[in-house]
Amino acid sequence: MKGLDKAEELKELYERVASQYDPDGFRLYFAAQEIVGIKRLWEEYPYEDACGRFAEADGHKLLKYLTAAYFEAVSWEIVPGTTYEKAILGKVDTSTPEYIAFEKRLYETVLERMGFREQLPRPSGRAQTDHATGKDNCKRGDAR
Repeated sequence: MKGLDKAEELKELYERVASQYDPDGFRLYFAAQEIVGIKRLWEEYPYEDACGRFAEADGHKLLKYLTAAYFEAVSWEIVPGTTYEKAILGKVDTSTPEYIAFEKRLYETVLERMGFREQLPRPSGRAQTDHATGKDNCKRGDAR
């Protein structure tokens, strides 16, 4: 299989192998958490945490909350009779360059961790390094 370089292709590969390698989506969620830097989702959504929504959620559901927070696609509604605001998750604009870059990095990261490094794009640049051996892949005579 040749290297994949588009976010859509990476996502398709993930979806084909997820049932075997990441059935609950937690690998995907943890990779996203690392990329966006939100380590404590419950601090972003205190009402949802208090209601136990995160305790029962799988990685895919948690990812929806995480991406909504990161891409600021959340509105808030006061819960009657409480001091809490509940989150209303909006639609994340998936057409922005920022989202596309996030999604590509997300699927590259999770697929690499699942053992699909060979299908991922190689870093561009003059010299490429074989990550397994740490050796330079340039052939003799290549400009360095």
